[in-house]
Amino acid sequence: MEDHFYIAEGRPFAGRELERLRGFLAGCGLDYDDAITYSAVIVNEDNGEIAAAGSFSGIILKCIAVSSVYHGQGLLVDLMGHLYEKMYEKGSTHWIGFTKPKNEGVFGHTGLHLVEATEHMIYLENRKNGFRDYLASLSREVEGCSREEREAIFHREVAHSIHAGDPERVDFPGYLIPPEEMPTYFIMDKEQALQYRQELYRRVEVRVLDALGLQCNT
Repeated sequence: MEDHFYIAEGRPFAGRELERLRGFLAGCGLDYDDAITYSAVIVNEDNGEIAAAGSFSGIILKCIAVSSVYHGQGLLVDLMGHLYEKMYEKGSTHWIGFTKPKNEGVFGHTGLHLVEATEHMIYLENRKNGFRDYLASLSREVEGCSREEREAIFHREVAHSIHAGDPERVDFPGYLIPPEEMPTYFIMDKEQALQYRQELYRRVEVRVLDALGLQCNT
């Protein structure tokens, strides 16, 4: 990162600094997520402008943006590297994020990999082939199992995959993140937000059921 930029941290921000962050995100077409527990902003020391910002809650990355004025200066890589470092510091090694489909390539350059996608949302993680390996492990686990045993494993996975955004969450809970826990800061049509999240969840659920050798009911 160039010398005239510095990183300011909030755990989370409050007051005037929070309002500055909200304003910056609004200018980038994003809402602030009130569940955020940590934020980092890259500031231009010369003029005091926020050039980039990113946050997380639990193991979910949120509200990541770079001002169009500062595109092409490598700030996203610097920002994500800082957020990843903070994740490691709190003991997390596996984290996720949700964003618009058009951002897949951008975040791919920062070490995030696709889990699943719909027309409106994508689900990312920091482990290459993490979801594929998870599905393969489920398939191995259920070899020789009865349907009842397979269903029990599915319900176990559903029960584990909650509270990913809990402030105290450090470990990865599982891939079946409930729709209600997926962030909506990048979804402008709030009336459709739950439907979009349910569609994404269903895509993941179908792949898990398939790995378990269970037929999807819908």
